[in-house]
Amino acid sequence: MNKIFTHAKIAGIAAAVPKEIVDLKSFSDLFGDNNVDKIMKVTGIKSVRRAPKGMTVSDYCVYAAEKLISELHIDSADIDGLVFITESPDYLVPHTSAILQDRLGLPKSSIVFDINYGCSGYVYGLFQAFMMIESGYCKNVLLCAGDTLSRKVNPKDKASQMVLGDAGTATIITAIDEARPVAFSFFTDGSGAKHLIIPAGGARIPHQAGKTDILNVDADGNARTDEDFYMNGMEVMEFTLHDVKSVIQDAMDLVNWDKAEVDLFALHQANALIVKYIRKQLKADKEKVPFALENYGNSSSGTIPVLLCNKYSGVNRDFKKVLIAGFGTGLSCAAGTIGLESTVILPTYEL
Repeated sequence: MNKIFTHAKIAGIAAAVPKEIVDLKSFSDLFGDNNVDKIMKVTGIKSVRRAPKGMTVSDYCVYAAEKLISELHIDSADIDGLVFITESPDYLVPHTSAILQDRLGLPKSSIVFDINYGCSGYVYGLFQAFMMIESGYCKNVLLCAGDTLSRKVNPKDKASQMVLGDAGTATIITAIDEARPVAFSFFTDGSGAKHLIIPAGGARIPHQAGKTDILNVDADGNARTDEDFYMNGMEVMEFTLHDVKSVIQDAMDLVNWDKAEVDLFALHQANALIVKYIRKQLKADKEKVPFALENYGNSSSGTIPVLLCNKYSGVNRDFKKVLIAGFGTGLSCAAGTIGLESTVILPTYEL
């Protein structure tokens, strides 16, 4: 599915992360120095952020949104749409976007909804926001995205424990009069859904004491229950290297961009190795494909805003052509062509 929008732009981006920093070296006693060093080298991650008990992704999104609304001098009453992207909502019922609407003081007439999405969720959220504005229904849409998935990782699962981090982000998309083409491209292969999954605890496989909560150890020494987050890193890597490039190319083709013209490739920050491989596939300059996961960890749909806030807040930039791409859970991939030359990018806040 491909679509071009012409009358909306990203007005501002903000991100908030937990203050708690977990140095990966602290896992040496549990997983061994060699394992820790290997994971740090492959992923490029030195530390991750962990949300304390009682804090959820919506708390970080609210903080980021309040900062952004204030900085942009937008009245909350003028925000008529809210899209919340996460895999770790506050409750099973009700939808967290309703809670965000109330906490942020948005109009009760606003259209608000949740989307259960992971790694490519930020691009999907932008697509929804642009679509809401293009339809004429909304003038200003607040996109909140992020996760606190670390709580669903077993402490003895080194494959995920030293990769996932927590964060919440806010992006405001607003209507404009001048035509500015923005394109999106999507790809989903649901046959790979099992490779990034929490198998039990939902409607399909409910919690069963003594069964779904039993600790199992795999061949690589990772321990987890069926109620914990599971990632098959090799399968996800293969999917990324096989399918992401074509989705990125599809988005660029829709607006007739040559990759040499692109000012920035803002990719989902899965790990340093994946970002490096995609950069090589694109034959793009290193400075155009940044990596900013070192001190944050993979926050799922929050990584692209965290990347932008970490690298480009307060930086003199002229990013007229930016390619964003998310890939992972689903398995899915989404790419979009946007401009950030007039976008307010705030620093990454600690909360």
